[in-house]
Amino acid sequence: MGYAGAMRRKVFLLLCIAIAATSFSQSSHWAAPSEQTIDMGKNGILVVLASQNDVDATPTTGAYVEAHSFNVNWVLEKTFVLKMVKPGRYEAALPPGVYDVLVSEASSTPRCKRVLVAAGHTPTWKLMLEHDDVFSQN
Repeated sequence: MGYAGAMRRKVFLLLCIAIAATSFSQSSHWAAPSEQTIDMGKNGILVVLASQNDVDATPTTGAYVEAHSFNVNWVLEKTFVLKMVKPGRYEAALPPGVYDVLVSEASSTPRCKRVLVAAGHTPTWKLMLEHDDVFSQN
């Protein structure tokens, strides 16, 4: 077999590898949790509604919100970061369980609350962030 035949085999092999890599990267099994399809039969949607402690109760846009699960019954601990879907509203699909939910925002005192998430339910925590004097002194 000549040079042209060997070259065709190499091109064919590279094409097969490229197709396999593309298929593997697009697989929902390996996608990030936020990209996976939400099955409300198995998960719940945690919603945090956060506003500033001002006259207008301005919805916050700069908060970091996470839900941390516990190592109960040999289930691994895991942390989920909630995404802001609109100002003041943060959401994440979570497996059923008990979570400590942390809300941190630069000019406000951090807040934490324990929340139970059940399959098919949408627990909601509505809070008004309190001004933090430590932040304003710097």
